[in-house]
Amino acid sequence: MPHVSAIFSRFSFIWVLVSLIWIIPLAIFFLNRWDRDLAPVDRTYLLRAQTCKASYPEQDAQDRCLLIMELEHFQSRSIMTANRVLACGAPPLIGLGLLVYLRRRRSQDRSGGKGRSS
Repeated sequence: MPHVSAIFSRFSFIWVLVSLIWIIPLAIFFLNRWDRDLAPVDRTYLLRAQTCKASYPEQDAQDRCLLIMELEHFQSRSIMTANRVLACGAPPLIGLGLLVYLRRRRSQDRSGGKGRSS
């Protein structure tokens, strides 16, 4: 079955190209929009920081409130980063998993079904 192997190799190569075509423009788009998308998060952080300073007269209470606001700001930025990485990487990884599955299934079929429970 060398013909099937050649088709499978060609399909794998095409999937790599499609994945690169997916990842590169999307990553460039996300990098270009990063400042615009982060602006509302930064605005919210600054407003809450001002609220902390206005609401708590004691310095220790202000510091605790600001620490919480910094953690929320860090969490928001981390979630934005994770969402972008998943949007770029998930479809190619799903396709890679499908290719691995099909290759294993094809090799098991050629070996007479060893390791498969029927």
